[in-house]
Amino acid sequence: MKKTLSLWSMLASIYITQYVALAFIMSAAFSILRKQGVELDKLALLNLAAMPLVFKILYAPVIDKYRGFFKGKYRGWLIIAMTAMTILLVITGMLDLQTQFYTAVLVFTLYVLATGIQDVSVDGLSCKLFNREQRKFASSVQFSGNLLGNVIGGGLILIFYPWLQWQGSLLLLSGLTLISLVQIIYFREPEEIITGTPENSQQPTSGMWQEIRTFMIQHRYWMLLLVLFPVGFSNGTAILNALLVDSGWALAEIGFAVKVYGSGVGFISALMATPLMTALGRSKALLTITCLQACGLLFLVPVTLGYTDKVTVYMAITAYYLAFPAILVTLATLIMDKASVTENKATLFTLQFSLVSLMGFLYSALSMALADRWGYSTIAIAGVTLTFGAALFAYFILRPTLAPDHNSATGTADSAT
Repeated sequence: MKKTLSLWSMLASIYITQYVALAFIMSAAFSILRKQGVELDKLALLNLAAMPLVFKILYAPVIDKYRGFFKGKYRGWLIIAMTAMTILLVITGMLDLQTQFYTAVLVFTLYVLATGIQDVSVDGLSCKLFNREQRKFASSVQFSGNLLGNVIGGGLILIFYPWLQWQGSLLLLSGLTLISLVQIIYFREPEEIITGTPENSQQPTSGMWQEIRTFMIQHRYWMLLLVLFPVGFSNGTAILNALLVDSGWALAEIGFAVKVYGSGVGFISALMATPLMTALGRSKALLTITCLQACGLLFLVPVTLGYTDKVTVYMAITAYYLAFPAILVTLATLIMDKASVTENKATLFTLQFSLVSLMGFLYSALSMALADRWGYSTIAIAGVTLTFGAALFAYFILRPTLAPDHNSATGTADSAT
């Protein structure tokens, strides 16, 4: 029992530190540097620091193929990544951002690369360690931890910034990362997956790229679902942020409403996904939550029509975040099911989830561009319609997995999905 609790606390700690400094650098640091007079064209370079996260699929195969310098296939990479994260945060705190801005951007980029390695490694570790029932809770821990890290890094540390200042803030973030590093150092990764089956027993003679190709062919309809699924609901926060800025809300009010309050609601949503999957099964839970998300997006429509009072806005934020994190948790659980029975777990988890992230980013950018031409309300209504459409499409793709006896099985979804 004590060992199990230690494992879950380590996982939660890693997922929190994965986003706590990233949220501070990409959100809070932008505001701080702008207040110090840094030009907008220079600040735009901060966005480039996030590029290593976009291309995780390029280095995920390296993590699966090669072991780190420490025992454990994924533990070794976690130790390397989190050691680098801790050191880079200390270095960042020592930089003068006025005179060493470009050096800071380079260090940020290296930090984000280390964060990406940590992300891929811990996802691979989760696929390896947890059985079918445990994966639901593992996904909830992942996204609730990410949201909590977002609240701490993008909100709370910014509140205490007048006392901490730049160096103090970065040292605090480094200390939080160090806690997770110590936990992973004392962790011992088993050589076999939780079921007792050797890691390479599934396809002992196949190469990595052959396995990826086979996986994509076998799960071609599922991959198509991952491409199309985010089209409706991925633009919610982007529209809301822009709307509130246009309506004259102060940046501090927007930050609290979306980053702190919204992430708090999302934290609860991520945790509630586990009992919902237990009650309905994974596929039915995904369809149910997606329909709830479509209904929740309806609350955005009055905001797009000019009703930007606090009650209406907070209702829209609540409705959006009650479902969105739960969708990600359920999707991640299904993705983990499919990756867990492969040899290259981290790569195939990253391949699937990167599709969701990339398409969500593209759909969000497209919706903002179209909003400029057609108006926010048209995009919000289209979001509701497309989200219901995504649920209908998902129903046809997941229909073979909706049978009651399938939900209790130990295997993954039918190969058609």
